[in-house]
Amino acid sequence: MAVSAFLTTDTGAAWRVPLADGGAAVGFTYQLQIAGLRLTDAGGAPLPLPVDGSWRITTAQGPGGPARVAGTGLDVIHRIDLPDGALQFARQPSSRFAVVPAADDPPVPALVTPGAAAALNVRTGDTVDLPLSGVSLPVKVVGQVAAVPGTAADGVLLDLPAATNLLLRQQGTIRPVAEWWLGADAGGHAAAAEHLAGFAGTTLLDRRQVAAEAARDPYWRGARTGLLAAALGSVLLALVGLAVDVWATTRHRLAEFAVLHTLGANARLLARALLAEQAFLAGIGVGVGLLVGAGVAATMVPLVILTPAAGRPVPEAVFTVPWSPVGLTAAGLLLAALAFAALITTGIRRRVSAAQLRIGGER
Repeated sequence: MAVSAFLTTDTGAAWRVPLADGGAAVGFTYQLQIAGLRLTDAGGAPLPLPVDGSWRITTAQGPGGPARVAGTGLDVIHRIDLPDGALQFARQPSSRFAVVPAADDPPVPALVTPGAAAALNVRTGDTVDLPLSGVSLPVKVVGQVAAVPGTAADGVLLDLPAATNLLLRQQGTIRPVAEWWLGADAGGHAAAAEHLAGFAGTTLLDRRQVAAEAARDPYWRGARTGLLAAALGSVLLALVGLAVDVWATTRHRLAEFAVLHTLGANARLLARALLAEQAFLAGIGVGVGLLVGAGVAATMVPLVILTPAAGRPVPEAVFTVPWSPVGLTAAGLLLAALAFAALITTGIRRRVSAAQLRIGGER
């Protein structure tokens, strides 16, 4: 005969603490008496632990009779009903019961994915019995989610504290949590990770450490260097294209500028006209290029981000545009186009005069 205590927290954590072990015992009736329950504070001083409210017996078959509560203890008698037949009596398995607070056991709130809701044939507000580790757990669907963290398949997300309390009160059992996701602020992250790593039998996965190791990966460095080189090459090609476009546009406009100069337009007015034209064309080119680039990136980037197993991450990657560097690059290209145009306009008087002479010579 062994006695253990089940301890639970508001977060759903549960522990089984052995209290006593009296060895093998055979009988039809078992009496459990607990008295003098107390806690010990941080200074070592004992604190009485009162047992109040209503308590009852529960077994794997369901709730049982009430328990007597007195002060800091309780007294309960558990009777075993043996099945008929001598053979069954000889092979009667061991019995287990628990003493738990008597309270209402509402269904456990749960969120389900659309696929799980279709498989269970439930909608929001419905209640269904869900098999969980060999027991049947009544759950109430309170809503739907697109995906459940930690799995790419359909799933059910349960309220852990409610599920732990219901299993304990109805069947006197607990299910250990195999994995915890914990958060820590930037200041206490290192201390928390070091503290958790010291727990025996615990495997710690630190996401920040994994990200730091991935950042030091030579393959990632090579890919990042290649992307940076491609970006710089694109900027250089854009600058060359702008320079060639400004030169070609100016050369194409020389005959028109010569006519305008003959009609009375001075060199400063022609230079301003050329700058306005280049600002308009460069602005359209930079704006359209920015939109097309953002559209291509928004389409392609989520498709090339995969998990280590070459699967799609859940939740999927979210595309964001770093507007500060992108805006600075676009503004730099626009200013470069204006600088090229301004450089060419410094000799526009000489170019226009030469164009006028050529026009006169041809005539």
